[in-house]
Amino acid sequence: MDLTRRDFLKASSAVGAALGLTASGVLDLQESYAKEGGLPVIWLTGSSCTGCSVSVLNSIYYATIDNLLINTLDMEYHTQLSAAAGALAVKAMEDRRKAGGYALVVEGAIPTADTGKGCYVWPGMTMLSAVKSYAANATMIIACGTCASFGGVAAAAPNPTAAKSVQAVVGTAKPLINIPGCPVHPDWIVGTIASYLSTKKLPTLDSNRRPTAYYGATVHSACGWRTQYVGPSHHSKGKPCTTCHSSNMGHIIAGVLGDSGCMYGLGCKGPLTYADCPNRRWNSGTANTPGMHWCVSAYAPCNGCTQPNFPDGMSPFYAMSGTATTNTGGTTSGTTSGGTTSGDRERDDD
Repeated sequence: MDLTRRDFLKASSAVGAALGLTASGVLDLQESYAKEGGLPVIWLTGSSCTGCSVSVLNSIYYATIDNLLINTLDMEYHTQLSAAAGALAVKAMEDRRKAGGYALVVEGAIPTADTGKGCYVWPGMTMLSAVKSYAANATMIIACGTCASFGGVAAAAPNPTAAKSVQAVVGTAKPLINIPGCPVHPDWIVGTIASYLSTKKLPTLDSNRRPTAYYGATVHSACGWRTQYVGPSHHSKGKPCTTCHSSNMGHIIAGVLGDSGCMYGLGCKGPLTYADCPNRRWNSGTANTPGMHWCVSAYAPCNGCTQPNFPDGMSPFYAMSGTATTNTGGTTSGTTSGGTTSGDRERDDD
């Protein structure tokens, strides 16, 4: 028996009424009936820890996840959120794929070795085949998290499954947005979708196809310890500079993890990393309110998780690399073709 989303919601509402329950705090089911025409979304999960899904479920700043599912999106498929399961879910997905006009969200990297047999989305369908098939009819594609955007942890050496990013598998013939993070910040995903819905076009992207609204400046540029930063010339490789600890230097340098102060000497990759974590922070408790903390405010160095070369290129995490690696930023126009790259940004050691 086919069961539409509307049928499911009506049935749920009837059951709730029979039990004397209300939808308050969970789902306003009556409102759901009117919003079934929201942006259709198919969310595929490949090689990942599902941490990005967990993060998006904690969305507060722009909208809560129940508000999104009720008022904004029509989640056709998600391994954790879909009402249907098994053959019923697969049929619903296939019907949507044939109809087209949906946003494809990909979480996790895509194994390509041995024709993709390292990861299946359901019996008989590898993640590799699914991404290629569903990308073909998608209106837009969002790579959610660093694994989907650049390969991330799933593609770290030695990478026996030959895991690759979404772009490496499907290219950029279709509008593609990378929203990296390990995990991704919920605001980066929700804000990007909201921007697309309001403008009907891609946001301005940098040369790595990240929205500049969230990845337009280095973590270092807004770090609260920036005034204490003294640059690589004041540090010995892999260790904090002992000179900086003297009182006449006036710098507050963290000597060990958990110390207050600039953590560049402990491997902080803030000067190389593009993200708005210092201002946005994590775990907001109220709409339109920044979160509570981010890595550095929790006395841990930034590990560069939004960068294309994470994690291998950002290792070791807790020691200086001693290199002056150039970080490519730049912007592309927010067109469906991706626009053209204009300029690079280098690390900010000031």
